[in-house]
Amino acid sequence: MSPWHWYWKHADDEAYGEECSTREAIIAAAEREVRPGDTFEIIEAVMSQARKHEGSDFIPFLRSRNHETITVADPS
Repeated sequence: MSPWHWYWKHADDEAYGEECSTREAIIAAAEREVRPGDTFEIIEAVMSQARKHEGSDFIPFLRSRNHETITVADPS
């Protein structure tokens, strides 16, 4: 089984995108893309390594934990 990684997505998106190895790194990555006051979701997960998903636009998680919804702080 592959190792656990962190992923984030915009609150209204269906799929998670960018991957990081730590919670702090994934929050920093999301905050570079999301405007103050907006929310995003993070999750720690293990992605499928099945051959049937090679080259696919969507690879499902086998297991997940630590899902959170975070609101970006307004700097004012």
